[in-house]
Amino acid sequence: MDKLLVTIKYKTADGKRICVEVSTAVKELLEQSDRQIRSQGRQDRRYLDKEEYIDGLTDTTTVYPHEDLADLVIRMDRLSNLYSAIATLSEVQRRRLLLYYFAGLSYRQIGEMERVNHKSVARSVAGAIERLRKIITE
Repeated sequence: MDKLLVTIKYKTADGKRICVEVSTAVKELLEQSDRQIRSQGRQDRRYLDKEEYIDGLTDTTTVYPHEDLADLVIRMDRLSNLYSAIATLSEVQRRRLLLYYFAGLSYRQIGEMERVNHKSVARSVAGAIERLRKIITE
């Protein structure tokens, strides 16, 4: 016999995790809705210009709720400059930079993934940062 109520976990807008008991039918409906929302997000990202989308980075540019228009414009301009600068890096530098700063992997973990010495990864990321500084400050 199926359980009448099942417990599901959700993350609220303020980051708290809550547990809610719902019927199996409601759970299935919520899961279907979540899948559709994720799918729509993927489709939306596909229509961004290549220069405007960097996997792992673009999703962090959401609007802050208490940000005024002037701050938003300044922040978006800076992000646009950063995206353009990152796009000039070699694929290896770009990948390592994103893995280190946005995926939170260590140099050692990246080195193991790519089968290279972690010192090579560290030099590559340092070189990428130096190149970004030069491009952005020009």
